[in-house]
Parts: sequence; structure tokens; C-alpha cells
Amino acid sequence: MGDQQSPINLRDAVVVPRLEDELAVRWRADQFSAAEEGHGWRFRPKGDHAVRLSGREFRLDNIHFHRPSEHWVDGRARGAEMHAVHLRAEDVLQACVVAVFVGLGEPGASDAKPPSGIDLPALFPGGGFHRYEGSLTTGEFDEVVSWVVMTEPVQVDDPALRAFVRAHADRARPVQPLNRRFVLTSR
Repeated sequence: MGDQQSPINLRDAVVVPRLEDELAVRWRADQFSAAEEGHGWRFRPKGDHAVRLSGREFRLDNIHFHRPSEHWVDGRARGAEMHAVHLRAEDVLQACVVAVFVGLGEPGASDAKPPSGIDLPALFPGGGFHRYEGSLTTGEFDEVVSWVVMTEPVQVDDPALRAFVRAHADRARPVQPLNRRFVLTSR
């Protein structure tokens, strides 16, 4: 492991004018296949979804959830966090992970089975975000990730997804030292 590990405590960010212009998210409601893999449950999309970050296009590989949140804001964890992992293969693998803090509301009745359909745009708050360079938070912790951590949380309205996240979210990796990195913010 190197000195650019994730997650981190988001604080003392540098405001960058027009940073929001560097991010374009193209998600849609879609069918997903869910499977328990080596690091936890992963939802893989049936269709194409992408983000464009600083002129580079990344394709959605999977979404998954952590409970509590992995990223902290000003020293505090949030209830849960969704990671939308987008990949780009050139000479080396690169990733852009869009992280969204999610509220799970009341548990409600459910069998906690993974839903097959997910309204991904409903889980994207839009607006401001934090940005930094870091690592994957599972596996080999490779330092190949451009992180986009959305500022505003969203509420998970789908009772099946809410129950599934409550029952099967990945545990959170502890926050890592910022070291000599800068955290940028659009606000």
C-alpha cells in the first residue's frame, strides 16, 4: 500500500471554480444482476452507464454499498454510502468511483433479497462534490481511483433496496491519512 489510500476524512477542501463542469453522469434506471463476490455484494448493470471526468470516459462496472459510510465529513461518518465503480482500461486500469451518501429511512417489511431493478438516477443527488485521487477500498487497495464524493445525501426510496443495504452492505474500511494530497470541492 502507498500513501494515497482511501477512504479519507473530507475536510479543508480547496474550492475550485467550475469544478462541476468536469463531471457528466449518464445513468438510467436499469436491470442489475446481483451476486456475492469476494468483497461483498455487487450489482452489475445490464446496460451501459458512464461518467465523463475531466474529459475521460469511464464505464460503470458495478455498484455496491458500505454501512456505515467509508468517507467521513468533518470527522463524522454517515449512515451508508453507495459506490458506483466506473472503469477505463488504457495502458493500465483506471477507475472513477462516484460515492453518494445514502439515507436508509425506516426499515420496512422486506425479505432483504437483492432487487433486480435499480433507478440509478434517483440515487444521484447532482450538485456539489469533493474530488481527490486515492485507492480502491477493498482487495489490493490499488491507487488507481479518481474519487468523486457527492456533497448532498440521497434517500433510498425503494423498500427492497433499503432492506437489502441494511442487511448486506459491506463494512467500512477505516479512514486513511490524507498525507500530501489535496481535496478539491466545487463549493
